[in-house]
Amino acid sequence: MITAPFVTVPTQARTVQGVCLILGPVLNAAATFLWTDGRHGVVGGALVAWSCVLWLPGLLGLWEIVRSSRPVLGSVGAALAVIGSFGGIAFGLQGFYEGAFGLDKQQSLDALAAYPLTSQLVLWLPGPMFPLMLVLLAVALARTRSAPMWMWAVLGIGGVLWPVSRIPRIEAIAHVADLAVLVPSVGLGAMLIASALPLRPARSAASA
Repeated sequence: MITAPFVTVPTQARTVQGVCLILGPVLNAAATFLWTDGRHGVVGGALVAWSCVLWLPGLLGLWEIVRSSRPVLGSVGAALAVIGSFGGIAFGLQGFYEGAFGLDKQQSLDALAAYPLTSQLVLWLPGPMFPLMLVLLAVALARTRSAPMWMWAVLGIGGVLWPVSRIPRIEAIAHVADLAVLVPSVGLGAMLIASALPLRPARSAASA
């Protein structure tokens, strides 16, 4: 029998990941309060972009925990986290530049329509990967039993509500989605800081 070693993460790295897992959704939730007619604007857009930058290390820390026992699931989830964060940064910067250049919604869409392929690659395809990743993360945390039930359940609800609020730009639902993602993320971040999340060994494999 060949048994893979336990995944070890330095305490300092776990602390950074935990702090990022808290700061990321906090900035995202704050940005929603700055919506004007469903648009982020200069400050809101900047907050969204930085939210995704800061959130990503924490999300990758969670996916590393998943990957230690479910390698394929953890690797796919980590890739979705990177792609989804890229989309979130792009949408944040879109709001930033709309505000900076005084563009309304229709003017922004008309400008993007001139570059259909690039717009798909930068905004419309990677953007939905973020809420999809959140739902998949909730499932992964449940299957690996790496977090309390309420945390992954609420996180999954937040992931489902995310596009429901963002696509039609319904502010009330957006606040609920933000809260549903923020609360378990803060809890998971605190657990990372306290090194309370279990790091499981990869499944053993028999050798000939």
